[in-house]
Amino acid sequence: MTSTIIEVRQLTKKFKAKTAVYNADFKIARGEIFGLIGQNGAGKSTLLKMIGGLIHSTSGEIYFFDRSESKDQSFFERMGLLIENPGLYPQYTAYKTLQLLAIAYGLKSPNQYIIHLLRLVGLDASDKTKVKNYSMGMKQKLGIAIALLGSPDVLILDEPINGLDPQGIVEMRKLILELNKTGLTIIISSHILEELSKIATTYAIIHKGKIIEVISKDDLLLKCEERIELEVDHVEEVLPVLEQQLNISNYRVIDQQNVHIYDSHIENHQIVHLLARNQKLVHSIVKYKMSLEQYFLELTKSAGELHA
Repeated sequence: MTSTIIEVRQLTKKFKAKTAVYNADFKIARGEIFGLIGQNGAGKSTLLKMIGGLIHSTSGEIYFFDRSESKDQSFFERMGLLIENPGLYPQYTAYKTLQLLAIAYGLKSPNQYIIHLLRLVGLDASDKTKVKNYSMGMKQKLGIAIALLGSPDVLILDEPINGLDPQGIVEMRKLILELNKTGLTIIISSHILEELSKIATTYAIIHKGKIIEVISKDDLLLKCEERIELEVDHVEEVLPVLEQQLNISNYRVIDQQNVHIYDSHIENHQIVHLLARNQKLVHSIVKYKMSLEQYFLELTKSAGELHA
């Protein structure tokens, strides 16, 4: 059985003269936390609404378990959604809210299940506080409990940390990781890559409606890891010298002239001095360190210039 639970192919959404999402292509594996990162207005919510079945695409296809959604709309019932503001009943308690929705869903004897869901998201089923008096974090937790009410295969969260204080962000992060441990596939959007990097396993970066990169967490961290970028005449002649005399072992050959060195104990001047002593010409050497936010900003800036 394939590990791909969702595949998006050339998905496009137009609103009159504006194209909100343009030819989006990516796959989401079962059980992963898929992070959708983009600036405000980049098209994140529109894309998530199409995947969740809230709006129709203008063109393109969404496949669930290798079947097109156009041929089987029932797959949308296996989605749990928290997009924009959760639909809450301010005059009721959390327990009463879930109870009313369970009746609407046709769930039989849901009381113990409701207690389980509230405990799962960190809320107390016996709490008599009305939802209108909840903090932002408590409302977000209740929204997730509502999204989980139908026992979905996929949970979609649109900017779930927006408006939360630092403690609320930590609690939300822990909750998402705990839910993922149960095998739930989670799609989560944010405009803060640094925060998303603490939970997501794969990232799709969207800019002005276009997916400009899909990258694994390991590859993303590798791109941002501190390193020395060395350019020489012939890498294959230089590497034995570096390995034997500087004990360099953590490196990545980019091409015949360029190598990236990740050994933290090595300084630029040591490499230059050693290679000069061995009559190996150094064309350039630079120590590189980029934060995740810098990487995101540079990538979106380059994409903007390319499509300007």
